[in-house]
Amino acid sequence: MHDFRALRPNRTDMNKLLLLPVSFLFALNLSAQTDTSGRKDLEEVVVTGQYKPQSVKNSVYQVRVITAQQIQKQAPSKLQDVLNNQLNIRFSQDLATGGSNLTMLGLTGQNVKILIDGVPMVGRQGTSNEININQIEVNSIERIEIIEGPMSVVYGADALAGVINIITKKPRYESFSVNARLHEETVGKEYGIKQGIHNQYLGGTYNYKNWYVSAGVGRNLFQGWKDTAVGRELVWHKKDQIVANGVIGYRSGKLNIYYRIDGLDEVITNPANPATPGQTAVDQDYITDRVMQQVQASYLFNKKFSSNALASYTHFTRQVYSTLYYPNGDVRVATAPGLHSLSTFNGFTFRGSAVYRPSSIVSFQPGVDINLETGEGERMKAGNQRINDYAFFVTSEFTPAPGINIRPGLRFVDNSVYKAPPVIPSVNTKFTLTDKIDLRLAYARGFRSPSLRELYYDFFDASHSIKGNPDLEAEHSNSLTGSVDWTSSLKNNYKLKVILSAFYNDVKNMIDYAVDASNPAITTYLNVASYKTRGATLSGQLSHRNLEATAGAGYTGRYNSYAADNKDLPDFQWSPEVNALINYNFPKIGLGVNLYYKYKGKLPSYSYVESNGTQTLTLVKSEGYHWADFTVNKKLLKVLTLNAGIRNLFNITNISSSAVTSGTAHATSGTQSLASGRSYFAGLAFSFAGFNK
Repeated sequence: MHDFRALRPNRTDMNKLLLLPVSFLFALNLSAQTDTSGRKDLEEVVVTGQYKPQSVKNSVYQVRVITAQQIQKQAPSKLQDVLNNQLNIRFSQDLATGGSNLTMLGLTGQNVKILIDGVPMVGRQGTSNEININQIEVNSIERIEIIEGPMSVVYGADALAGVINIITKKPRYESFSVNARLHEETVGKEYGIKQGIHNQYLGGTYNYKNWYVSAGVGRNLFQGWKDTAVGRELVWHKKDQIVANGVIGYRSGKLNIYYRIDGLDEVITNPANPATPGQTAVDQDYITDRVMQQVQASYLFNKKFSSNALASYTHFTRQVYSTLYYPNGDVRVATAPGLHSLSTFNGFTFRGSAVYRPSSIVSFQPGVDINLETGEGERMKAGNQRINDYAFFVTSEFTPAPGINIRPGLRFVDNSVYKAPPVIPSVNTKFTLTDKIDLRLAYARGFRSPSLRELYYDFFDASHSIKGNPDLEAEHSNSLTGSVDWTSSLKNNYKLKVILSAFYNDVKNMIDYAVDASNPAITTYLNVASYKTRGATLSGQLSHRNLEATAGAGYTGRYNSYAADNKDLPDFQWSPEVNALINYNFPKIGLGVNLYYKYKGKLPSYSYVESNGTQTLTLVKSEGYHWADFTVNKKLLKVLTLNAGIRNLFNITNISSSAVTSGTAHATSGTQSLASGRSYFAGLAFSFAGFNK
């Protein structure tokens, strides 16, 4: 049988792209990404949206941090494994495209800004117009910072629900380091050379005086899930990823600058059965390539004035490549029209800002933010499209008295496709009520112009019929968020932290799926007049020597648009969440055990259901379910750690769903696919660091 990759047409040469020269670019706050103080409590320092690195407690934003240590304990095979346990974040799967779609604060992932070291990712794909977070190499992550609520003033479009900033590992001050990881996992009950998950990663760093370099490469191979499929078909398609990164940088007392490149080559294989026994079958490969280059720099002029800048260029391609599989095992390129497509997206970002502190009471941060994106391909209307977004923003931090921090901000936008609001405002406040209690309150205005995919991209295959809509209007939102933090040191070295938070989002002209009026068989995008979400969460964290335990509960309401015309219907449909985490270490034997749990409640909504030619407004829902993971970490030697465990303890595969097909991108069969069932994994991590004498 022939190798599909050998049959693929000439694609973008990854090696050539890795050598492309980058225009001289400066970038975001390298000092915010590299710990130059030598402090050990790096996990408490946040950088997202900050003037300078500072502790979570002092940030004017409510920031959640997932540290490298927490990630290592989970032994994830992909980034979704890390975020799956977080409150206010939910995932759904697209089996056809291999994508993983998320929601945050009840809003879809198209309203969540995904950043890598503060740089927005380019390449939204699939039916949900989202960044596929599982295309990010989980072994290269230092920590993850999550800010809930609109960040449009600071980060612009796509940040109505919040920001997830993936901060990658940077060389420290050891002379060199090497880290490697092997990970083997079953897919349900399936495991073998041609079954299961097989991941490998190798990375290293080297420091010489003020210079440093690092590089890493990983391969993530998911062999697909056969389950009940017959013949050559798979219930979940095979996915083969090669991910690589490289960094070179220079740092001194005042200047920090580095260049980073990230590359992705992903092939999702969809083998098919012939329509008639003995005939050919049409197989498809979904090929994704992304090369992201960035330069980041910061310079400290003096104690009162500093500047930082970032620039990045991303080249992203998505290809559908079809072949004919013959009964004798021969494979040939399919030549029928419509079986091949290639879409290309290029994104350029420049962001520069300065911080001026005339006194200890007030600081100012003016900045510019430029985002240029182009798209072309057979599925793009008119072949080639472009959206340019130019913005100037200014924020200020005002501390009129100890314990009071007020940060107002304004953003002025010029969009090449849509008329943006004259000004986008926000105000974030933090009040230290006592040495144990902090109060945060915020208001933000949001603006999101439709993406190139929503406007011009037509997505048709065996599972999808989605047409872009160039007549879409931009989204606008008003949001309120608030939280109260209580931290206390109890008797016998117990430490307790409790957070109560709430949010309210009101979105006008929200973009959602709808049936095309001219063809009911096609789904398109339309503006919803009004959409709202509201909710609250309560979480607590208890630590004592070798024990760490967290627990939380959330309740999210999603707006029922039919309530505007039918006063007998509730305005909101509510869904609960509960999560818990227990970590316990046995330091004498180098053993750690970890249990992760989350209950994701049912998702109810109203929709018209057709029966016997009559449409009736009906309450439909996706059922809730319980999810749990168990992991064990054992230190074998100073440089080796064994990870093992069970993922999806409750053996979830599908949940019942009474969602109807109208207004969605898929036909449904009364079930919603979530996972491939209970899996077992084991892995070995190697980490060594050498220091100058």
